[in-house]
Amino acid sequence: MVIRKRTIFIFLFIILISSSLILLPKASKGKVKVYKVSVIVRGKSSEVWRIVKNGMEQAASDLNVNVSFITLIEDNSVEEQKELIKREIMNGTDGILISPADYSSLSKLIEDLRKEIPIVLFESNIETKENFTYISCDNYELGRKLANEVIKNGNTRSKIIILRSGFNISSEKEKYEGFIDEISLSQNTYEFIDLPKDDAEIYKSISEILKNQDTKVLVAFEPNILEIAGKAKKDYFSEAGLYGTGSTSLIISLMEEKIINAIAMQNEFNLGYLGMKAMVSEIENEKIKESKITSTTINIYNMYSEENQRMLFPIIR
Repeated sequence: MVIRKRTIFIFLFIILISSSLILLPKASKGKVKVYKVSVIVRGKSSEVWRIVKNGMEQAASDLNVNVSFITLIEDNSVEEQKELIKREIMNGTDGILISPADYSSLSKLIEDLRKEIPIVLFESNIETKENFTYISCDNYELGRKLANEVIKNGNTRSKIIILRSGFNISSEKEKYEGFIDEISLSQNTYEFIDLPKDDAEIYKSISEILKNQDTKVLVAFEPNILEIAGKAKKDYFSEAGLYGTGSTSLIISLMEEKIINAIAMQNEFNLGYLGMKAMVSEIENEKIKESKITSTTINIYNMYSEENQRMLFPIIR
C-alpha cells in the first residue's frame, strides 16, 4: 500500500513538472513589453496641454507605455526642444512624440534623428518631404469655422484685429490662413498685430487695442494670448467681440461670463490618445491607421451640450 501511494505521488509529480515545462515558454511569450516614450510639447508647463496629456496618459495605460511628458521653460523655444530631443535619446527612450516649436528650424534635426529612433509629430508639423506620421485636426478648417462663428454673430462690416504670436508654427499658420480666406468672403476688414513675448507686455498691447473704439473683434489663436485678451477685455469693460482657440478652465470661465464669445477647438483628448497610439505603432513598425481628429466651435449657447461637455471635460477611465 505504501509502495502504491509512493508510485502515485511520483507519477503526479512528473505530470506537474511536465505541465510547468509546457506552460513556461507560453508565459515568457506572453510577457508584455513596456515602452518608454518621451512627449515634448512646444509650450511651458500650463493648463493648455491638460486634455492632450490626459489622452496620452489614458493611451499609455491601455498600451503599457511609460510616458514622460516634457514641457519647456520658454514657449516655442527651438533650442530648448533640440536639447531635450538629444537628452531623451541619450536616456534611452524608445520613441519621441513631439509638437515642433518651429516649422522649418527643426526639420533637419528631426529628419536626421528619425534614422536612429521612431518620431511622431502631433499638433504642429515640420517642413519635410519625408513621410512622417503627423496627428492633428485640419487646422485650416478650424480657422474657417472660427471665422464663420464671427460672421454668424453679426459681424459683417467689422474691423477685426488678429493677435499674432506663432506664425512660425505650422498649426497656427494654417489656422490664420483658414480664418483669413473665410473672413475675406465677407465685408469685414482685418489687421494683424504682432505681440511681444512677455505676458505683461502682451496685456499692455491688447489693452491699448481695446481702447480704440474702432476695434470690433479680437481673435487669438494661442490659448495663452486668448486668456490675456480675456483678462484685458474684462478689466476695461470692453464690448469688443473676442474669439480664439483653447479650452483651459480660465477660457471656459470667461466664456461663461460672456467675455469670450466663442472658441474653436479640436478634440484634444483624441489628439493625445491617437498620438500615443501612433507612437507605439511606429515603434513596433506596424502600419498606422489613418486617424481623423474632429474640430468644432463652442459658444455660451452650446457649451453645455452633451457632446461639447465631453470635448471640454473628457471622462478618464
